[in-house]
Amino acid sequence: MIAGGFAGGGVTKSSRKRYLKEVYFFGEETSDLLTISFTKEDVQGIALGHDDPVVITMILANENLHRTLVDQGSSFDILFKPALDKLGLEEKELKSYSDTLFGLRDTPIRPLGFIFLYTTFGKGLKSKTLNIDYIVVDVVSAYNALIGRTTLN
Repeated sequence: MIAGGFAGGGVTKSSRKRYLKEVYFFGEETSDLLTISFTKEDVQGIALGHDDPVVITMILANENLHRTLVDQGSSFDILFKPALDKLGLEEKELKSYSDTLFGLRDTPIRPLGFIFLYTTFGKGLKSKTLNIDYIVVDVVSAYNALIGRTTLN
């Protein structure tokens, strides 16, 4: 489990209070939610009974970003520094992020900062584009990015 990040409303006390007010507000349910489903085509080439991690390709900053880990145990979304570089983005575009992240390695990690990036999941009419806050870390990883609970929810 990886802890830290923007889960729970953000990094400031006022943003977390605002988030809690939204959580406790019981409004009408929205009917425009997408239905996520899997077909036989989606499981072609996959051995049933596997316990492999879910790794996807998504469109990030108008580029295909392969090797993105979907991690339900993470409370934030991560973009690893080598992927930031490959996307042609620079560290000076990052906003300051003062919290420490725990659970990615044996020791706490000080992020380089965070960045808002448009991210598209899916293709065509069934695609969904979100503006995601990625925390950027300079850590060696087999993945380019990690999508956590905040985006999955």
